[in-house]
Amino acid sequence: MPVLDSALVERPEAARRFLSAAIALPIPDLAGLVASGVPLWDAQAMLRRLSDAGEITATGWTTAALGHYRARVGESPRGTEAVAPVAEMPREKALRGGIEVLDDAELIALLLRTGTADAGVIALARRLLDDHAGLVGLARLSPAQLAECDGLGPAKAGELAAAFELARRLAAAAMRSRPVLARPDAVAALVAPAMAGLDHEQLWCLAIDARLGLIGEPRVCSKGDVDGTDGSPRLVFRHALAAGASSCIVVHNHPTGDPTPSAADRALTARLVQAGRMLDLPLNDHLVIGAAGAWVSIRTTHPECFR
Repeated sequence: MPVLDSALVERPEAARRFLSAAIALPIPDLAGLVASGVPLWDAQAMLRRLSDAGEITATGWTTAALGHYRARVGESPRGTEAVAPVAEMPREKALRGGIEVLDDAELIALLLRTGTADAGVIALARRLLDDHAGLVGLARLSPAQLAECDGLGPAKAGELAAAFELARRLAAAAMRSRPVLARPDAVAALVAPAMAGLDHEQLWCLAIDARLGLIGEPRVCSKGDVDGTDGSPRLVFRHALAAGASSCIVVHNHPTGDPTPSAADRALTARLVQAGRMLDLPLNDHLVIGAAGAWVSIRTTHPECFR
């Protein structure tokens, strides 16, 4: 049996990456493999195994070995998908074009690093996303729940959970930097990452100073279910008054993903505007947050609510 067939079963992603690079070289060598994106340790170990088995000589590949591995690399771990060229692997794509060019599955694949005996790492990542309705659903799982997913274990589950928690903490840290919220898109950029993943409705109040800067952190005024939440003016303005705010902004999410303001949203906005005038604490805007970064400013789309 060709010497790297066992590696294609035990470490399919690493072996395929190595072979994709090696069969493209007339005489595979360490420098050429590393330049093609193969990790140094993999290049050293697998090149040594091929050389010891006589499948690569000083003049290059043997005909039999080259034909065999070309056929194997053209197969997927399940026998249906072709392996991606080295240049299209997530790490190489990120180094070439920036991390932002990777899709969700490729980013998860970078964290997982390896797949399973019957699925490459990208296929595994896509399956995880499909099984949990996308990135938001996957991020809601606890480390223990992640560890129960097919293809994961405690180590990979812990790494994924840590990445998701870092993302949440980064979103929270951004809120603490007192950004200027003079435009609705600035408000949306601040709160949407944290609100978009909620599976129930929440209403938040943002206390604003005289320079339109955020005071403290957005405060959750009320929580509801998928259909709505309590928008009592008393709950909304209590935080802003305690913070010594000059004005405030309210935001709430639509778990359905559609940020279109409902009639109830517009009525609530009008009530809050009137209450703010009585308290000498103007309501600057009311944003509705949907899915995938979508949002609507009620002041922009329904200015009559602010008259």
